[in-house]
Amino acid sequence: MHRQHWRSALLAALRSVLSLTALLAAYYLIPTRDKGAGSDLPWLALVLCAFSIVVGVQLRVIARSRFPMVRAVETLALAVPVFILIFARSYLASSMSDPGSFNEVLDKTGALYFAVTCFVTVGFGDIVATSNPMRLLVTLQMLLDLVVLGVLVRLFIMAARRGLADREKEPRT
Repeated sequence: MHRQHWRSALLAALRSVLSLTALLAAYYLIPTRDKGAGSDLPWLALVLCAFSIVVGVQLRVIARSRFPMVRAVETLALAVPVFILIFARSYLASSMSDPGSFNEVLDKTGALYFAVTCFVTVGFGDIVATSNPMRLLVTLQMLLDLVVLGVLVRLFIMAARRGLADREKEPRT
């Protein structure tokens, strides 16, 4: 069993690395919208709802997994970057449609950098939201960051513990 656990952990790490690579490639390779294409707020709301649904489904997957702790760590390793990329893409689109949203026009790397600094609550101050709508969006991200860091981690751990408890109840053959 110990060997299977390590094998599962290594496969999860490999899947995570490949998934993160694919996510970053998609972020950088998918073209951005044209300037003046309208608000990204509906898209952001839709994507955040989809993210919440996927997280809810993953809780069940974690609890039913053969190695729930490994699955919980793998899920968290993907959920956080996806969450950050959602906001990075929103910041990029907003900066392109309204160059005055930030103190500088953001490119893909700048938007990703800004989203990460907000997520980890560093906020160096080199990139600053300057318009009120953008300040509200950044505030929303900061509040949701707390949810992701606190609630999401706790939910994944609880699902993994429930899965482990269910495994212990199963008769051994």
